[in-house]
Parts: sequence; structure tokens; C-alpha cells
Amino acid sequence: MNKTESICPKCLEKVEAEIRQEEDKIVIEKKCKEHGFFSIPHWQSAKIFNYVEKFDYFKHYAKNADPIENSKCPFSCGLCNNHLSQTVIAVIDLTKRCDLDCSVCFASFPEHETEYEPSKNEILKMLEFLSHLNPKPPAVLFSGGEPLLREDLAEIIRFAHKLGFLTILATNGLRIAKSPSLAAKLKESGLNIVYLQFDSLKDEVYKELRGRALLKEKLKVIEVCRQYDIEVILVPTLINGINNGEIGDIIRFAAENSHIVRGLVFQPIAFTGKAANSHLINAWTDSAFAEEVEKQTLNEIRAEDFFPVSIMAPPITVMRKFMKKPWPLFSCSPHCGVVNWIYVSKNGRLIPLNKLLNFEKFFGTLLKLSKTIDSKGKAQILLTLLFAAVRSLNWGVVQREVGIITFFKTVLRVHVSPTYRSLGSIRRRMFLLGCMAFMDRYNFDINRVKRCVIHYVTPDLKRIPFCTYNNIYRTTIEAEHPKKAVKAKAKLP
Repeated sequence: MNKTESICPKCLEKVEAEIRQEEDKIVIEKKCKEHGFFSIPHWQSAKIFNYVEKFDYFKHYAKNADPIENSKCPFSCGLCNNHLSQTVIAVIDLTKRCDLDCSVCFASFPEHETEYEPSKNEILKMLEFLSHLNPKPPAVLFSGGEPLLREDLAEIIRFAHKLGFLTILATNGLRIAKSPSLAAKLKESGLNIVYLQFDSLKDEVYKELRGRALLKEKLKVIEVCRQYDIEVILVPTLINGINNGEIGDIIRFAAENSHIVRGLVFQPIAFTGKAANSHLINAWTDSAFAEEVEKQTLNEIRAEDFFPVSIMAPPITVMRKFMKKPWPLFSCSPHCGVVNWIYVSKNGRLIPLNKLLNFEKFFGTLLKLSKTIDSKGKAQILLTLLFAAVRSLNWGVVQREVGIITFFKTVLRVHVSPTYRSLGSIRRRMFLLGCMAFMDRYNFDINRVKRCVIHYVTPDLKRIPFCTYNNIYRTTIEAEHPKKAVKAKAKLP
């Protein structure tokens, strides 16, 4: 179907690769001179693979791009001229320390243990570096290890908040469950979202993946976040044969808690870190996820209700006309993940947003508008948006579930001021549902790397694509920047 480049899963040497269709499946095939031939699942459904590519609207903006070929890619990162995307989410690892010892941790290599923990000064410099990028990343995700183990976490979040970033904390949540006052402190510092590890509604799954029963603590974290109005995104690590049968139940749980749960992002296990040598029998892809959602929600959410993140390229291009500091485009590969927004009706039904608004019509209009946006005034843009919504609306469903006036107000507000608050009352009845399949050494695809929008930031101020960092760079970067014995004090703004 197309040619690309990859790495050998054994020696990590760069190799040529092909994306091929075999019957109804998509595979990536590659051959290493030393370690032989590999054929790895890429997408389980060719039908959904082709459907998702149809909505990869970023290709309309990137088709004229002429990147400089880099024969050293992916072994010469930070971002080079060959990279097609800017940073949407910047990831900063705050520490290697953790209060769990998870068997599926992608950030820990037992054979390369380090005490990586950037000083506060280094972290503030990273944040300042990000704030001066053009375009500036809208969000910073603090990760680890377990970032809640840092005593200066609130100061770091406050600094990021004052720089204008949406602040996200990737955490197992245990310290919040133990000390709810910590959540109040983080909220006061400007924390926006808790990105909560949430694998299951069964303790036996936590015991297998995380080493102990954790469900009680996870539910406590959600209640604490509800108390302090800190929005939550639930993040299950999805493993075939272990918790893939719970997809529907976890979606229902998110819907029941949509007042505070803003998102549910499943992440199929990536065979890196502690899981690097696990058997591929447990591998899953976005298409398998989409099909399983359809099955487990009894067709309330269908496989064809999922779209690539890059479908958002046209509306963001339009939004830029109203923004003082424009966002970068959500331009990642359609093979990286699929999403939709789920509206929870008053009787608990799950309604994908494309059932309220015909995505193909609406986003198609925005695509045409975005290509001539520089010649349009704001009033003309708003009028075009209004007409696009009128032509694309499922009037009966919208009137019954949301209300016509409320819906139109929301569409216009979101494009003029793209924040959660712009959603108004709808915000508490809607959550993002998605699947983000990060690459490992088996399914590594350089064409996906070139479009990555989630970038680690290193203490020496490099930005490295997420999957490249975890498969190639992590151990080297952590060894080059060990934990400082004495941490200098840094002034906060």
C-alpha cells in the first residue's frame, strides 16, 4: 500500500518497511539483515483503516510540503526540518520515582535503571522554552514515574499555568486518594486535568497489571476531583485477553460520571519499557478497538463513528482567525488514534457527535473555508459556520437531546473561543472517547513519526516525538541527566 522505514525490533537498526493489506488486515513488513523478516499487525480491519484515512484532512495542508530528507531519521531528534507537525502536547517527565511497580510500564527499562529527576530550575527553563515557540503548544502534560511524588509539583504547575498552558497531570492518583487536600492545592495552583491511570473496574486486573488492588483508590480520586472540580481523563492500558472485554463497561462508567470525566482514552499496550519482550499475541490496534466498542455498546457507538484526530485541522485553521495565540494543527497520522465526542442523553443513551452533526458535510465546508480564510472577515466566517451547521444538523435528534438554540450557540462559541467553558452546559454531558495506539519497536513507522504532535521536552531543550523517545532515546536522555544532588531555587513569576 505504501513504503516507509522502521527499526528492527531486536537491534533497533533502521530498516526499509512496507504497509501491506493481507486479506482484511493491514500489516507492516520489514526485514533486518541480521535478525530476519517481521510481519506485524498494523490495523486489524482494512475497512476501518481506509474509512479513517478518508477523514485525514491534514493531508490537504501538507500535500505541498517538501521536507528535507534526513537519512539519519529517527536517530537525529529533536524536531528537524523533516518533521511535518508542531507540538500540540508537550510532555515533561518530572521524575523516575514511582509508588507502583507496574508490569506494563513503558517508561521503565529494568536493564537501564536511573534516578532521572530534572531540577526545578531545569523544568522551569523547559516551560519557558515552550512558551516562546511559535505556535505555542496549548497543553503541557507532566508525567513520570509518578509526578505526585515531587514536593514542588504545585510550584511547577503554578508556573506552567501562569505561562498560559493547559496543565495535565498523568498519575496513578494514589497520593490524591490518600490526601485529598493535595488535590485542593493543585487546583489552586492551576491544574486543569488529571490524566488518571484507570485500567479496569475489577481489582483482579489491577493486581495483574499494577501489582495490587487499586479500584477503591481510583474511585476515590474521581470523587476528590469532583469535589474540587478538577476534570478527569480516564486512561486504560488495553491488553487483549485481560481487560478488552471491559471496554463497554468503562465507557458506561465514564458516561455516568460525565459531570467530571472529560475524556476516556484507551491506550493499547506498547511493547516497550518493561513490556518490550512481551509476546505480540496481546497486540491490539485502533480498528480492533472501534469494532469492540460497537459490539459492547450494542451499536450505540459504531466503528464508523470514530475519526482520526487530524479531522480537526480545518476547524482549528478557522479558529486561528479569532485567537491571539494560534494553536498548532492537530496533524498527527490517522494511524495514531481515533476519537469522537460522546453526548450523554438525559436517559443515559450514548450519542456520538456525528449523529447530531454530519461530520462529512460540516468539516468539508470548514475545509473549503480554511483555504480562503485570510481573505474573510470575522462576520463572514461566523455566517459560513452558521450555514454549515444548518445544512449539517440532524434537527430532530438535536432538538430532542440538546435544544436547537443551545447547540448553535455552542458551535459558534467553540470556534470563536476554543475552551471547555465555551461548551457551556453541554460540557457536563459530553466526553471525549478515543484510542491512542503508541508505537513500539515492532510496528514503528517513520511516516507516523514525522507527523507526531506529542513531544517530550528534554533538559537540554530538545523536542522528541513521543514514540521515538520511548523506543530509542529514553535511556540515553535519562543517563545524561541524572538526578541532581542539590536543587537550586528558582523564582516563580
